[in-house]
Amino acid sequence: MEGETFTPRDYDVFAGLDVDKKSIAATFSSQQGFIRSLHMPYSIDYLLNHVRKHFGDQKVAFVYEAGPTGYGLYDGLVAQGYRCLVAAPSMIPRAPGQRVKTNRLDSRGLSESLRGGQLKSIHVPSPIYRELAISKASAFPRRLPVGSGR
Repeated sequence: MEGETFTPRDYDVFAGLDVDKKSIAATFSSQQGFIRSLHMPYSIDYLLNHVRKHFGDQKVAFVYEAGPTGYGLYDGLVAQGYRCLVAAPSMIPRAPGQRVKTNRLDSRGLSESLRGGQLKSIHVPSPIYRELAISKASAFPRRLPVGSGR
């Protein structure tokens, strides 16, 4: 799935996810517009059960903003056969002067941007490369130069 161009017309439901370490704010929209927003615990199983219950016969695409929660959600969704994009925060369209920021509004914006074909996924490294990066970081801790004042 990775590397393929995302084409919105190939999907029925667009799920924008705003993720933190304890919860997921999800907004679902269709080609016709908004369907529903909800807040749930951070659980891939909970999310998948909701999707299967409400959109079982429809093709669903997911998107969430890259951040400190990592790629666990991506791995879980892709393993179940769903399309999932991980969007770079700097590449997500935002209205000029938009100052109100809530998880629900962010998830809705992601869902609408996905439906409109305005998002591209970052390259998600394979689990092997992620492990390699973690072991390399722990084997070679960063040291500040002498006299840097920190």
